[in-house]
Amino acid sequence: MKNFIRHTVFAFLVFSSVNTFAQSILDSDSIQLYIERAEEFLEEYKYQQALEKANAALKSAKYNNDDKSLAKIYDLIAQIHELNEQESEAITNYITALTYAASAKSSKLKAKLVNSLGTLYIKHDETKYKGIKRFKQSHDIAKGIKDTVKMVTPLLNLAEHYIDNNDYKTSDGYLTKVRAIIGSELNIESPQKIKLSNLLGKYFLRVRRYERANEHIDNAIGFAEEEIEIHKTDKNKRLISSFHVQLATAYHTKYKVYKSQKEFELATVFLEKHYEHISKSKDFIKEIELQKAIIENNVDQMKDQVEQANKKDAKNYSKEIKWHIITILGVVLILISLAFLISAYKNNLQKKKLNNDLIEKNKELVNAKETAEQVSTLKSQFISTVSHELRTPLYGVIGLTSLLMEHPEEKKKNEYLESLKFSGDYLLALINDVLQLSKIETNEVKLEKVSFDIRSLVEGIVNSLHSKQKHNSNTVHIDIDKNIKSTLLGDSVRLSQILINLIGNALKFTNNGNIWIKVKSLGLEGDIHKLRFIIKDDGIGIPESKQATIFDNFAQVKNQNQEYEGTGLGLAIVKKLIHLHNSEILINSEEGVGSEFTFDLSYEKAVKEQDIASQTGETISIGTTNFNILIVDDNKINQIVTQNILKKKGYTCNLASNGMDAIDMVKSESFDLILMDINMPEMNGLDATTVIRTFNSHIPIIALTAVEEGEIRDQALSVGMNDVIIKPYDTQQFFQTIMKNISKVKYIS
Repeated sequence: MKNFIRHTVFAFLVFSSVNTFAQSILDSDSIQLYIERAEEFLEEYKYQQALEKANAALKSAKYNNDDKSLAKIYDLIAQIHELNEQESEAITNYITALTYAASAKSSKLKAKLVNSLGTLYIKHDETKYKGIKRFKQSHDIAKGIKDTVKMVTPLLNLAEHYIDNNDYKTSDGYLTKVRAIIGSELNIESPQKIKLSNLLGKYFLRVRRYERANEHIDNAIGFAEEEIEIHKTDKNKRLISSFHVQLATAYHTKYKVYKSQKEFELATVFLEKHYEHISKSKDFIKEIELQKAIIENNVDQMKDQVEQANKKDAKNYSKEIKWHIITILGVVLILISLAFLISAYKNNLQKKKLNNDLIEKNKELVNAKETAEQVSTLKSQFISTVSHELRTPLYGVIGLTSLLMEHPEEKKKNEYLESLKFSGDYLLALINDVLQLSKIETNEVKLEKVSFDIRSLVEGIVNSLHSKQKHNSNTVHIDIDKNIKSTLLGDSVRLSQILINLIGNALKFTNNGNIWIKVKSLGLEGDIHKLRFIIKDDGIGIPESKQATIFDNFAQVKNQNQEYEGTGLGLAIVKKLIHLHNSEILINSEEGVGSEFTFDLSYEKAVKEQDIASQTGETISIGTTNFNILIVDDNKINQIVTQNILKKKGYTCNLASNGMDAIDMVKSESFDLILMDINMPEMNGLDATTVIRTFNSHIPIIALTAVEEGEIRDQALSVGMNDVIIKPYDTQQFFQTIMKNISKVKYIS
């Protein structure tokens, strides 16, 4: 009989455990409820019940691979062990919680857990260094997520540690950090406010600034009393006890303040208050221990009652009960089977989900592999293309230079020099294209707004491409809509880049033909001009198979008549620049007939009509005025090049090899303009300009540099420079920039 009962009870236990396991698997949505209930038990000092709820949540969280919940649960279990003064178990569980928090990428929880570990390590001399390290780590994690509350806690712990060890200098550093974080208002949690005020009180006591010490101690007392009043009806006696400890600390510091000032009567009053709050804190701790003991005693009594009831019931079992038990066992077996079936079904669903995830991951890996291969191919193509395009003109430069040095026949010199210039221009265009594409793709290009005249801009571009036009015996036709009368406001530099590439390509791929450049007005909406640009030629055309990829990086159209094929970057840059204007470019081309490129851009009507002539140089006679210009450059070749270009226009030039020489010359001589290099020995161009502006604020200073404009323009303007010219430069643009800046300070007839 006893054996039968024992087996029956065992069957019930099996059923209960299986049922509990099934529930823990199935009720995954209730993990958070378990955690919250465990936290409630913890506040009520029902540590055993809290631990049971935490373990129940743990099973479900592990099954669901819920790392964030696992981190919270292990944190909760660690707190239970810490409150039971089981420090070793607490540390183990905090470390486990930290592992799951890292896996869940929960930086907020990581900061809390690392700080909790620090508070345990700092208690003992042998692990003190670990505690300090953990507090610093906690602060760094919180700083990374800009959580000021969690940044303040470890800093206060560090400050407290160093104050307790009489290292006031180090503690002051951490207190200063805390005050910098929270600013003038104590915008942090109440326990932190009290702790900070107490620590500041101790610090100012140490440095004998008693008035400041009292001020902070009074703040601590006020905050703590306020919190005790707020929480007096709460169940959380441990929190109220901690506030009494802080009050006791504040009164003890106040006692020391008055004792240091030899006001012993007042000091005694505050010492008594210190002991009063120590006593109150201990009373609350005793209440907690008593409540805990009562709860544990009740649990033991309930266990005894259950055991006694079981013994009594065992004696009174009858045949009827046996049949009931048999029936129940049958039900148990059915339920166990059902639980296993449900578990198997759920496992099957999980396997299917994992298989689907695996298939998706495999697809992602295949796509990533294909992308990597494309990138690798593109990289190889880029290196191959650019290497070829660099070596070809460099070979020309070196070879032609060697021929010139060998004193060839006079009639060949001009031919060699023209070829040499062509190679140099090509190299410069290649480098500019690569840099321009890089800037656009990294979002470094921003559209500017400057006033410009569309007709002057187009005619200027055509004039700059005259040699290319002459080389292939082409005729260029310009047609600007007469309705476009006003000055426009927009990024004329980017528009120039678009047109130079399109017109340059048309000239390059057309022989003895025509190029048409049309700018039509599509209407004026308020102050916005919508313009349509059409670049058409009757050249070789583009094969239909190439038209879909012609705007891709490094896409090229073969042209056997050209000396160089090009990098295939020009049209890629054009498309990206047009996209910056929120527009598209269209192509209509037929092989052997020609090509037509069309795009629309919108520009504002300039609010104030500006003297465009001063920007374009149309009415300025560059070579009729004898200006005196100072060239500041440490490179002798650059000095010779710039000096000879200026002398051809009749300008007078003086040379300075560094910033120091330039300053001396500006003080002793009169110049109309300074061309200033940036990188020079002894004193660079930026520093020299800063000094010159202290005694001469009106002379135009232009940065003449090989540094990228985007990198140097802001620096140059900030020190007082007026403009920037990038070497090597277009000669026409060079003189226009000089005239524009001189005209601002001097009237030119």
